[in-house]
Amino acid sequence: MARRQETNTPVARQLSVQAVIDAFLERGSITRARLAEITGLSKQTMSEVVRDLVAEGWLRESGQETGSVGRRAVIYEFQESACYVLGVDLGGVTLRVAVAALNGNVIVEDVEETDRRGGIYVIDQISTLVGRMFARSGVNRRSVRMGVIAVSGIHQQSTGAILAASNISGVADIDFAGILSERLQLPLFIENAVDMATRGERWRGGARNVDNFVFIGHGAGIGMGAVIDGKLVKGRRGAIGEIAFLPIGANPFDPRNFAVGTLEAEVGAAAMVRKFEGYGGATGASVRDIFAALDEGSVAADMVVEETARLVALAVASIAAILDPELLIMGGQIGVHPAMIERVRRFLPRCSPIVMRIESATLGPRAQLIGALGAGIELTCGQLFGTPLAPYPLRPRP
Repeated sequence: MARRQETNTPVARQLSVQAVIDAFLERGSITRARLAEITGLSKQTMSEVVRDLVAEGWLRESGQETGSVGRRAVIYEFQESACYVLGVDLGGVTLRVAVAALNGNVIVEDVEETDRRGGIYVIDQISTLVGRMFARSGVNRRSVRMGVIAVSGIHQQSTGAILAASNISGVADIDFAGILSERLQLPLFIENAVDMATRGERWRGGARNVDNFVFIGHGAGIGMGAVIDGKLVKGRRGAIGEIAFLPIGANPFDPRNFAVGTLEAEVGAAAMVRKFEGYGGATGASVRDIFAALDEGSVAADMVVEETARLVALAVASIAAILDPELLIMGGQIGVHPAMIERVRRFLPRCSPIVMRIESATLGPRAQLIGALGAGIELTCGQLFGTPLAPYPLRPRP
């Protein structure tokens, strides 16, 4: 397949290509007559662009329109095999990997437990898993344009290391991005996991058609992603959403809370387990055990969930006062639990007059992976066609 030479394309022609590709990625199969209506291009310009895109391997004929009298119009569709993106969700417990076409269709997906040894072992694991997926699906490695990795940490551009990834060891000590990029022979972008979950919910989840919302991922830690006026906001250093450091729940001047954050130190999974044991619950319990005990009427579990939800509600009230979102989506192992959502809903009106909907994440544990694929599609379309084509990571299909 020919690579687009966007730097040599006149501006008007490039805009025409963008409009045509955008229409196909949004709507699927289209006749040239319908395409002219959608894009507003002249039939001559539109026909020339379609002809070139067919020759380059981006579009193909998929049949003819039925039910009409006279000459039947040819139907064209986007050629999925023309270009793919790789998405990776690297969690401390689970590794999820997928390959998708530019129209968003997932071609192949796999999941396995993350190698607990971390570091270079995780790089080996990702490289091996991706290779197996390519072989199983028949995806041509050369057609994969780039990859996006969602990880709970901060990518240090100067060294390639991933900092503050407390759930994966060894990734702060090596050029993680550089080594993995060389192994996969792909340019890679490292993105924050909660930001990617936010993208995923906006694109294919419960926040479709919502231009102002926040996503809170609450599990081992707690973090937030925010879409304001239809755009994912990050801030100067990408630190928007680091609500783990809100001065809520404990003494914010205690340096012992600087590593994980004052709020996270009181509402994260480790904090819930610590409190459960302190209130008389079983030693060595997990968060899952705490919620199971709650269902069985455990007083200790009820106290832990109640206190955690109260602190989360205070954090939500702070977020609402600053961002005024229409919707809050709660995700993560803790945040998605119905008991936690119900109690946050109950506590919020007691500490804030600002009204918002609170809903559970609909994509579950796949939210970060779907968001990573969406980000890869946006970046790839920007490189190939001169536009990020924002509908794909941030706007649902019609």
